[in-house]
Amino acid sequence: MPTRDDERPVRRPIVLAIPGTLCAPTVFRPLAQRLAGQVEFDAVSWMTDSGPWDLGTIADRLAAHITRRHDRSVIVLGHSTGGAIALRLVADHAGLVAGLLLVDTGAHMRGHGDVDAILASLARDWGPRLHAQVLDRSFATPLDPAVRDELLDYAAAVPAEAALEALRSQREMDLTPGLARIDCPVTVLHGLHDPTRTPDQARELADAIPGARLRLLDTGHTPVHEDPDTVAAELRALLARSRERLTATSAPDDPAGPVAG
Repeated sequence: MPTRDDERPVRRPIVLAIPGTLCAPTVFRPLAQRLAGQVEFDAVSWMTDSGPWDLGTIADRLAAHITRRHDRSVIVLGHSTGGAIALRLVADHAGLVAGLLLVDTGAHMRGHGDVDAILASLARDWGPRLHAQVLDRSFATPLDPAVRDELLDYAAAVPAEAALEALRSQREMDLTPGLARIDCPVTVLHGLHDPTRTPDQARELADAIPGARLRLLDTGHTPVHEDPDTVAAELRALLARSRERLTATSAPDDPAGPVAG
């Protein structure tokens, strides 16, 4: 742990990274490598935890995780469904969130290209072929074969009910009314070649959050893996904007009361 002369050890900021549906936490590895020594990177596997897997319960479990493991506020990075979980986390446990990085996500699923078709396929065709289809459409260019195999191995370990329950919950949830109450620094990133959400939907999200920064990237649905250099730069800028909130030595009281899970 880094130290300053004649001072207490300096604790690195914590980034809690929440991946999307069927997406392994290792999707954040290129980003974590670029931030090595600058932050403590905590990528979570919410899909392989025990259920329930509705987004509210997942957010409560992550709030308990933050309190138990870190005992201070964190930067929350949410990708895809992970971004919706991040929005629910800040809505219900605002004192634990020092800043938000929202990547290819939204507060609702209106206009989302094919959520009903995805749900039908998850229920009907669960297995390696479906996992590969979901994975491959999340990247604008083909993955390295070894990385692809690693991500597919993770998907194979996910219970089908976890994916179904999470996506049904996300489809039914609209977090738009709470966006104007978010008072931590927020950055919204979006891949121009995302096949599921449009740049206009990203603009809608950023416009609804006071002071949010929007950046569009030349990627597909997963900029955290496709363009980790730019995402790392944006995360450093968000850390600078969130510095005051990150100086607390412990997490503020959480009026919503994190639920252990």
